[in-house]
This record gives sequence, C-alpha cells and structure tokens, in this order.
Amino acid sequence: MSTIHRKQYFSGKNSNDKIVRLVQLTDCHLGLDCSFNLAGVNTHDTFSKVLSAVGVNRPSSYAFVTGDIACGGAEASYQLFSNMMASHQLDYGWLPGNHDDFQQMQKTIPQPFVKAKEFGEWVVISLVSSVPGRVNGELSAYELQSLSDLLEQYKDQFILLFVHHPPVDIQCQWLDEQRISNSEKLDEVVSVHKKVKGIFTGHVHQESETRWFDIPVFTTPSTCFQFTSNSATFDISNQPPGYRWIELFPDGSIKTGVEHIACDEQNIDRNCMGY
Repeated sequence: MSTIHRKQYFSGKNSNDKIVRLVQLTDCHLGLDCSFNLAGVNTHDTFSKVLSAVGVNRPSSYAFVTGDIACGGAEASYQLFSNMMASHQLDYGWLPGNHDDFQQMQKTIPQPFVKAKEFGEWVVISLVSSVPGRVNGELSAYELQSLSDLLEQYKDQFILLFVHHPPVDIQCQWLDEQRISNSEKLDEVVSVHKKVKGIFTGHVHQESETRWFDIPVFTTPSTCFQFTSNSATFDISNQPPGYRWIELFPDGSIKTGVEHIACDEQNIDRNCMGY
C-alpha cells in the first residue's frame, strides 16, 4: 500500500503557528461485517487502509466523517465503524448521509453527534442534509435556523461547514440532480456572515473544487470507490480510495489537498449499474 497524488489548495496568508489539522473521510459504505463488497470493492478493507494512511501521514489530525458511513443504515455497520475508529485511535466527528439511518447512528456510535466543534480561532459546523427515503439533499427549516443561530454565536471566529450533499453543481449531471435542493436558503443564511471560509462535502465520490457565492466548496473522494467526473450518467472510475486533509491557520486561511491510497488488489466492478 502506498499513498499517491497530492493536490493542494491554498487560500490567504500562511502562518506556521497554531495550525489546526483535520482530515475528511466520507462515503465509507460499510456493510454488516468485514466481508461485505460493494461494486466489487471490500469497503471494510479500503476504509481500513485509508485509516492506516491517515495515521501515518496525518497523525494527530481530527477526523470528520461526512456521511454514508453505512451502506444500508444497519446497527452492525455502525458498530463496525465505531470499532475501526477506536482501533485506529482517531478523534472524530460525524454526520449522516442519504444511505444512513440517523437515529440508529445516534444509538450505536459512541461518539455523539456534535453540531459545532471549536478549534481555537475556528469552529466547524456539521449540517444534516439527508432526508429519509430520498437520495437528494435538503436542509430543513430547523437546520437552517440552527445554522443561523450558530453563525451568530460564533461570529468572531472563522467557520467551516461540513455537510454530506454539495450545495452547488460539480458538472456531473446525474449527481448534480442530487445536490442540496434548497441551497438558495443556505445562501440566505450564510451570506450575512463573512467568516464562513469553506464548505466541505461528500456524496459525489470524487474530488472537486469550486466556488459558491464566493465561498470555496470542496468535495472529497470516497474511502471505497469513485464516480467518473463530468459524467452524464452513473459510472465508476478506476481511481482508488482517498481522503482529504485540511490545515486551518489563525489568520483565517486554509490549506487542503487530497490523498489517494493505492490498492493493487482492488477489483472494481465498472459494470455495476447503481448502489
């Protein structure tokens, strides 16, 4: 196993002290046990390899796991996830995706769901965009009001938002139909707070960087398999598992990049028609 492909994004002035180091893990799609395969990929094995790479390359980082932890929302999947995180001794936060069962997660995962996490001059806010029974994302009135309240509470600190679904198109037609459907409501809340420095999302199983109302938006590769970029319909690429690293500086600047994990034994089923 080796780590490949390092792509970096930098915004603002650098500062070498008091750096907050995070990693984003997303779309693990764990099954009931370690033998589960999805699209020809053993999702337990790939997640384990990603966790090992994080431990070697990004020690002491705080991990945010941005949804679709489970393939089908089963208690056993969340127990498997919890055991893996504990065995790798990673501090972490999490949020649900459209394949997850939020209530089951709250019952099973020992680490409670935390809406806002402070890191010195920075605060990370986790948003719930998943709606039971639906693939696309939406932010409820409660979620939007909660965000508004938190942005006011932390108005003197720099803010990052983590959410499962992107609020903006990534130029991948079938996935763009699944983004946050009421993102204009999100803009109404966020636009009045100038210290939101970035949005980090999952769901799309690929890396992308774009801007949304002058806020950088980053999507992150899955810890299992990736979707083909710029595709009109469902298609799986040959790109290996990955994760995103993020460095936050006291002056409000961000440095981030993606690392993919080489998995020679991976046997992706590119004929898979869905998941």
